[in-house]
Amino acid sequence: MEDFLKGVSESNKQIIKSFTPLVVVILLFLLVGKFSIGQVANLKSEINKVKKTESVLNKKLSTLLAVSQTTTLGANAALSALPKSIPSLQVVSQLKTLASVNQVVLNNIKASIVGSTDPSDLSYLNTAFDLSGSEEQILQFIKSIDTIAPITLIDKMSLAENGGLYTANISARTYYAPLPTKIPTITQSVDDLTSTEKVLLTQISNLSQSEVVEPVYASGSAVNVNPFGI
Repeated sequence: MEDFLKGVSESNKQIIKSFTPLVVVILLFLLVGKFSIGQVANLKSEINKVKKTESVLNKKLSTLLAVSQTTTLGANAALSALPKSIPSLQVVSQLKTLASVNQVVLNNIKASIVGSTDPSDLSYLNTAFDLSGSEEQILQFIKSIDTIAPITLIDKMSLAENGGLYTANISARTYYAPLPTKIPTITQSVDDLTSTEKVLLTQISNLSQSEVVEPVYASGSAVNVNPFGI
């Protein structure tokens, strides 16, 4: 400072020295003000993000409340139509029920699992069986297959007649898939079902359900390891 003031009169030196703290204060004020403005801008940005998230959550809540009554029924119907595990017991039960209703003889039931190496493809259960009865009864049985859950489709069929008695060898596919491993983020909006989806959900809900129920196992923490208290 002294080197800077060389050649300056004493009165001017006093003026400069008196103004130096003020200049420092102004510089600090500018620096702090610039920092504060940046922080305010960041805070406003965060507030806007929070408001957008709140808006999405409110819309999602509103949609979920609107469809809450059909959500559970729809989820159960979807799981029944496309099970998360191999539905061999359900399929056999449904086939036996159809055979009884249509008065045909069902035998030689064989089930085999066909997996997929591509995660995007569905695995399916292949069920082969024989039917015996009149032609009309067998055809009615075949038409009834698309009314059952899990969804089962005829893959192959051969029909033969011997002395008025018809015999059919049928191969059917029943698809299954694991449940999704990811759910939408909380900031992702949820839309109501489209008209097409509602029609599909109604069709799935109208499928006849199997009397065989998949057992539900309790979690490890809920199992009583000593049920007799000994």
